[in-house]
Amino acid sequence: MRVHTRVLLTLAALLLTAGCLGLDDGETLQEAQNDTPLENELIDPLQALENGEPAANLHQISHWDNGAGQELDPAGDHLYVSHGDHVTILNVTDPNNPTTASTIQDIPNSLDVKVSDDRAYAFIADDTEASEAPQGGTGPLTGGIYAYDVTDPNNPQRVTYEPVGNSRGPHMVTYFDVPNHGEHIFGASGDSVTIHHFDRDEGTLEEVARYTPGQLEQNRDPHVIDAYYNARGWLHDMFVMAEPDGSTYMYVAAWDAGLRIVDITDPSEPEELGSWSDFADDEAGNLHTVTTEWIDDRRITVGTPEIGFAVVGGTLYATGDERNVVYVWDTTDPTDPELVTRWVNPVEETTGRTTIVTGELPGEEHSSPHNLQLEEGIAYIAHYNLGVWVIDLRTAEDREDPPVLAYHMTEEMNVWDVVLNEGVVYSSGASGVQAFQFPLSTMGSEGITSRA
Repeated sequence: MRVHTRVLLTLAALLLTAGCLGLDDGETLQEAQNDTPLENELIDPLQALENGEPAANLHQISHWDNGAGQELDPAGDHLYVSHGDHVTILNVTDPNNPTTASTIQDIPNSLDVKVSDDRAYAFIADDTEASEAPQGGTGPLTGGIYAYDVTDPNNPQRVTYEPVGNSRGPHMVTYFDVPNHGEHIFGASGDSVTIHHFDRDEGTLEEVARYTPGQLEQNRDPHVIDAYYNARGWLHDMFVMAEPDGSTYMYVAAWDAGLRIVDITDPSEPEELGSWSDFADDEAGNLHTVTTEWIDDRRITVGTPEIGFAVVGGTLYATGDERNVVYVWDTTDPTDPELVTRWVNPVEETTGRTTIVTGELPGEEHSSPHNLQLEEGIAYIAHYNLGVWVIDLRTAEDREDPPVLAYHMTEEMNVWDVVLNEGVVYSSGASGVQAFQFPLSTMGSEGITSRA
């Protein structure tokens, strides 16, 4: 791992800052972080890590701890947080003091939420297994997509619900207003991505297509490394982006089917353009989350696996030594994605876990990467019990060997998701929602907001 010279201060400054991050007797991490203003320069995070510091260049400014959080979606003055059986809408007008605006109840198994571009509607994914329509119109609404009018975030109103089968509802969802085709909701629903058109006037969600990858080539032994093979893979996440030529592409994290790039310029006729699934023999596969951005003249896609567990045919194949990696591809040619590098977290190169852990929310006590964002060439990574990590992909040199810019890692974090909202970095996980200042992010209306 290297650290770009532009992020380094002198050793004296490092020692001063390291002293600020150290805890006095009886002082909690939150108190120390909140009382320590962060300068607009970065210290050397790997040196801080070597010194045993719990954080470098991510300064905690607040902590909302009313329950474990899963997926986040930013929306200006509000932040949407899924919690399994409910979704919390946080008011983050003052990021130093987030408060609860309202709660959407009675969602059986919500693992993701996305908000429309104008912040008027929220779409909640419920991935309950064996999804089915409500009985007689009055039974529990399970396994599908919920649409809520959140024009007033203090008083969300259910608009519609659309069941998604055949085996389960969507695990993750994405919202995108496709040029010339209107608003669409994309759901990672087991063996396919379901594509629904949302009609505001009618208040309806209508399925218009499904994308399913083709037959996988089984080139790894699942008895050696966890490899989940079937005819179509297991689709987990998707990121949609408009392209300079007027096309619209969907980037799919398809677990052991790897990265899939799909042309959805016409959402009713998805067409796969290219794919990558060349996992090494010591890698789990399990591609969990992807995101994409044009950086200068190159289209860069970044993806994280979720490692440390897999059951194939009823047998556990997690080995405890799966590589803890982040993939960086050049997808400028969507028909031929090229792997640029594999970034390995400097703390743990393997998951360290060999057994199944169930019943914990969110995630389990292991070091796997989970969700990530790529904004203006900087990747923000949720890393379970390794916390939040920030790496630099802004130049071709950076992408060959990504420098660490920042981290925040404490025992209680167990981070599931990370997003930016108006320049503030928010994480969610077992300890709730935490907000951080990052020196390279302008806080306020001029700050970056995640596109996810």
